[in-house]
Amino acid sequence: MSAQYNNWLIGAALFLLLSTIFHLASPNIVDSDSFYYFGQATALREHGIFNTNFPWLPYSKIGELSSSLWYGFSLLMIPFSYLGFMGVKIAGIFLTASALTAIWVILKKIGAKMPNLWPVFLFFISPNVLTQFLMIRPQTVSLITIPILFYFLMSGGILGILIASFIITWTHLNFLWMPILIMGIIAIIKMWREKIIPWQEITAVFGGVLAGWLLRPQALNAIKLFYIQVVQQILEKQGGLPLLFGEENFPLSITVLFKNFLPFLILWLASIYLFYKYRGHIKNLTNNIAIAIYSSGALSLIFFLFSILVARRAYNLWAEFGIIFIALIFSHLINKPTTQEAFKFAVIIALIFSIFYSGIKANNVMRKNGYPPHHLQEAALWLKNNTQAGDIVFNLHWPDFSPLFFWNQTNYYTGGLDPIFQYSYNPSLYWKFHYLATDQVTSKTCGAEACTEEMLEDTYEVLRRDFQARYIVLIKAENPAVYYFLKNDPRFEEKLDTKKEVVYLIK
Repeated sequence: MSAQYNNWLIGAALFLLLSTIFHLASPNIVDSDSFYYFGQATALREHGIFNTNFPWLPYSKIGELSSSLWYGFSLLMIPFSYLGFMGVKIAGIFLTASALTAIWVILKKIGAKMPNLWPVFLFFISPNVLTQFLMIRPQTVSLITIPILFYFLMSGGILGILIASFIITWTHLNFLWMPILIMGIIAIIKMWREKIIPWQEITAVFGGVLAGWLLRPQALNAIKLFYIQVVQQILEKQGGLPLLFGEENFPLSITVLFKNFLPFLILWLASIYLFYKYRGHIKNLTNNIAIAIYSSGALSLIFFLFSILVARRAYNLWAEFGIIFIALIFSHLINKPTTQEAFKFAVIIALIFSIFYSGIKANNVMRKNGYPPHHLQEAALWLKNNTQAGDIVFNLHWPDFSPLFFWNQTNYYTGGLDPIFQYSYNPSLYWKFHYLATDQVTSKTCGAEACTEEMLEDTYEVLRRDFQARYIVLIKAENPAVYYFLKNDPRFEEKLDTKKEVVYLIK
């Protein structure tokens, strides 16, 4: 067995071990949406992989348009779905290890020094990034394929560009703009340096994106969902509409930036300074390495600005391209030994600090705020075993849909996946849901953003008439006011009361 083969094997085993340790450190998972993707994989497995009808959300554009933004990812999860919740954990281990291995392979390909160090640093850059790596979501597939796309765009591998662009779009249609952005930056740099337009690479990206969009059922409806969740959501958020947006849709605060990203931020800014200082040495590098330095620097800056100005969900891409940029500056641009040694020392100190800080904090978050495998299981299974197929369950929190759907696909639900889909379907119904979900009202609710006393409607009538709901499920700690109202109104009958959640029949 060759030494090179041993090196590849040891590297892959290291990342697999690292992934396994963190995924199995707690029985919990980071994000409740993981339940949805496995529920969708089960539905596709049982009803047919071309059947994307989604009756489980009748008051959402997801249900109306019967397509999926995450179709490819759900298909990839089908083999794991046979294993139940253990399949969620195994899929997570596989995805995280693959993401770290991908960035490691790319860094080795572009001649980065200390290639084993950089993926580990990326993993521990901040507690925020670490938890992103542990999510069983399509975004993790993007962390695998985006550096691969970057490498092939830089080196000119047309088939690799086509496949990477396809996978990014097929698994997460909301990211269809990502290959185009990365290609655009690299194409501009190539045109500037080489005085040519890289038509083959451009064609391959658009071909992959087009195939990733079209190779799914109800492709036209899928692009409508893309518009709703990406374009409409940005417009509504910028307009100040107070929807129940997820935290990832808000900008990264300066406090969190300095608290959780400081070692990486310092190294990234230092690399920008060193790039400026040693920019004259770029002429001595190969064209591909020069393009990689320029483009990784530009992309890391773009995603940094996107993180702090638009939505924090981009910080994982700031981190990924930032690590590539830092590694390239260290490996190819700094030619002064004392500067290189000082920079190496700073990287190692930052890595050691980040391992302890991010590792401990992310593990605590997983244990305290993660979702246990039995989350809402008892309520979901009671509903499954004691209600009629198609009975509508009013779930007060949209994130609760995912575990309910994972455990029980007999019933339908009022909200899930993203509030923008409910709002786009019917704004009036959304606001009636919104005020109950936020525990602002109990006996009466309202179907408008700004309500007057005359606009208030009886909650019981709204649930029965407008939502045609037969049951209500809620987590008591999240909705104490609504829980108290239901408990004391004879029109609602308690059917299940566990330590955390409660189920009521709407008489």
